[in-house]
Amino acid sequence: MSHKLPPLKSLKVFEVTARHKSFSRAAEELCITQSAVSHQIKQLEEFFGKSLLIREKKRTALTQEGDMLLAVVSDSFQRLGAITNHLLSSENLTLKVMAQTSIAADWLAPRLASFASQYPDLELALGMESYAANFNASDYDIIIGTWPTPEGFVTQKLRHEYWFPVGTPELIDCIDSTNPESLLGLPLYSSEKTEDWNLWMQQHQIRKPVNLHLHQFELAMLAVRAALAGKGIALSCGFMVDDLIKQGALKALPQFSYELPWGHYHVHFRSNSMIGDTIEKFINWLVENVNE
Repeated sequence: MSHKLPPLKSLKVFEVTARHKSFSRAAEELCITQSAVSHQIKQLEEFFGKSLLIREKKRTALTQEGDMLLAVVSDSFQRLGAITNHLLSSENLTLKVMAQTSIAADWLAPRLASFASQYPDLELALGMESYAANFNASDYDIIIGTWPTPEGFVTQKLRHEYWFPVGTPELIDCIDSTNPESLLGLPLYSSEKTEDWNLWMQQHQIRKPVNLHLHQFELAMLAVRAALAGKGIALSCGFMVDDLIKQGALKALPQFSYELPWGHYHVHFRSNSMIGDTIEKFINWLVENVNE
């Protein structure tokens, strides 16, 4: 039994418009006019006999029917793109990985050579972002970070992560390692708008002093880089500082560790990917290296 299908061109225009929630941004991506975008959306709505998108002042919203259609269309285009790339590619397959800045720069990138030596026939393209809103999850096979699970992905926790104070060995050696309050007389570097240190003080039952010297950085990696200068203390985790600690550039105070509620790293991967075997190889390698 054959099924009647909607116009495929209109489906693509709908997917881009719904993803951006903007007719103008969809027109830019597709290199067509806004009126052409509107025409394709109208044609699709006439096919279904239902409204799919609603223009509300300066934003575009999905109707319930539009949201249902987007879920199927997005997955279908992703799967079609994956198999197309596979069939058109050379013998080497490229696995697309997006990782959060905090794990990509200081932990994952330096270890990719070992992955390449273990799987020489598999090419890996690594991207790096600080915020989940800055990239489209559907462009990647694997996503690593503290971000929520993207739609259409399955999540696996990498390990139970603790955050702890770090500084240069010279600075740490001047601190009373039995008293967490001894840190508060030093400049403290925050990457969470001071919430990381506030939670740290709460978990160690420390009253926040009035004259606390807190310096804010947009990224945890930047706070660590500041700590390397030897003037202050940052809160970090193993993914960012284990190698620096082994090199002797930083020293940690693990006895003053705590759990940052949003500080656990996960690997997200597509649940029904055409390259599931390849994804499994990477995740097995990743977990093995994380827990070594």
